[in-house]
Amino acid sequence: ERRIRMEWMPLVWLGLFLVALIVEAVSEALLSIWFAAGALVCLGISFIPGCPLWVQIIVFLAVSTIAFLILRPFFSRILKRKIIRTNSDSLTGSRIVILKDGDSLEPAEASFRGLSWTAIPLKDGMKLTRGMIATIVAIDGNKLIVEPVEKEDE
Repeated sequence: ERRIRMEWMPLVWLGLFLVALIVEAVSEALLSIWFAAGALVCLGISFIPGCPLWVQIIVFLAVSTIAFLILRPFFSRILKRKIIRTNSDSLTGSRIVILKDGDSLEPAEASFRGLSWTAIPLKDGMKLTRGMIATIVAIDGNKLIVEPVEKEDE
């Protein structure tokens, strides 16, 4: 008959707790923190004299499940990735002046806030001509994606 020596159980639960924490630390998602909570509680109850292994396992599963169900929504809200606005976002919607002709194949040169930028049209086949006013609709790397302003909009 093989029996688990109960005096080793605190070390087993401590080991499981540490492994769960290490896995959580190296991952970007909430993967094993729930098991760490269950192992920590079981580490405590493993010191109760005469506490059988099956009780410890049930407590581990129950605490891990409850921690998952109750704490996951809370942590998910806190850790939710937020879109970080950058300075380039402030350029979208601004108007620029085209300095050098261009199209989808050959980028134009544009001036914005005293700086020279590479500009490409939003749609293939669209031409950007010198002196034209255009609106910045997006930024792709170091290029402004622009759409010419209609004459009535100027």
